Amino acid sequence: MTTIDPRAYIQLSGPDSRKFLQGQVTCDMEALTCGTTINGAHCTPKGRVIFLFSATCNAQGDIVLQMHQSIAAIALASLQKFAVFFKTQVADISHQVADHDLQSNLERLRTGSAEVVDKTTDLFIPQMLNLDALGYISFKKGCYTGQEIVARAHYRGAVKRRMHHLQLQTPTLPSPGDSIQDSAGKAIGNIASAAQVDKTTVEILAVLADKAADVTEIQIGEGQLEKITHLPLPYEIPTGP
Repeated sequence: MTTIDPRAYIQLSGPDSRKFLQGQVTCDMEALTCGTTINGAHCTPKGRVIFLFSATCNAQGDIVLQMHQSIAAIALASLQKFAVFFKTQVADISHQVADHDLQSNLERLRTGSAEVVDKTTDLFIPQMLNLDALGYISFKKGCYTGQEIVARAHYRGAVKRRMHHLQLQTPTLPSPGDSIQDSAGKAIGNIASAAQVDKTTVEILAVLADKAADVTEIQIGEGQLEKITHLPLPYEIPTGP
């Protein structure tokens, strides 16, 4: 399957753009240089991920954030709320950008990278999506929105849910945010991302409670109980600070 969800692009321009983002996002924006890409998340004060992005910049210092199209309006509103205090202009420039060399949904999922979409905004803290393993979080930069919660989860080992790569034999593609229950009907997590492999096979990234990490059957939403196969992630999950 080669399904590719459309991308959105938000540009920040003006002398304070980098300074503004440095106080808002999980990654170290000072590390971003022309010709490189850096991945990060923008969180609520409670440490929940509003949206994920890949950032690039040009020689003029303009910064462009690429994200899932469904989250663009939410991301724009979230950034504009605080941008008024800085010399930066925030605009959706998706109509000006031609998508190229994008991963398919399945390719992205198999890198162990979930999307955050309109249905999953404000649902997960960064470590639930394994963003610490994926390099989306700098634990050495200064304060940013939600930093206290993210740091506490890191240094105190308070992450009780992690994302897992699972395969199901089903023709039905789950939706991001769908609830997951175990065979006893107990809620154990949520779908982060899902992609069709073929007509009868689906792969998902599922955020599961640690106590349910070895579950062998799950029910997604109101669906039937399904047997699952655990697949390896292409990175190691941090076990401590």
